[in-house]
Amino acid sequence: MLVAFAFILLILFGILAPVLSWLFQVQPSASAIKTFAPVLIVICGLGFYFGGMAAAYKAPGRRLLHGTLVAPVASLISPIINLLLGKTPFPGLNSVGTVLLAVAFLAASVVAANVGARRGQTLQAHNERVLRLMRRSKMRGEPRQ
Repeated sequence: MLVAFAFILLILFGILAPVLSWLFQVQPSASAIKTFAPVLIVICGLGFYFGGMAAAYKAPGRRLLHGTLVAPVASLISPIINLLLGKTPFPGLNSVGTVLLAVAFLAASVVAANVGARRGQTLQAHNERVLRLMRRSKMRGEPRQ
């Protein structure tokens, strides 16, 4: 899931950056980040939606909890690594605007992961029911419909 998010960011800021800069006539700057922040929040939300869904589907128990915790755990990885390297936990958060943007990303991620976890929990319950019905009909020797 994080790899997919990193890949999307690479495409958006790496491969497509010249095209998007030419198309929107925007040069890389702090104001450009604020302009494209809603798009990035949606992309981040989609990544964590599918991550929460996968975590809830694969979890052995407490599926909703596993799926929802995808976003906070992913958000804690970088500060922990920064602390282990002897740096400050959040080196780029030096203004109120960037802190609010980071909080918006975290909030969107947690909400999307929770919605995805609910969907993953529902999918897993549905698939278990279908497999149970298939096993039951196989044991009875009934033909498949």
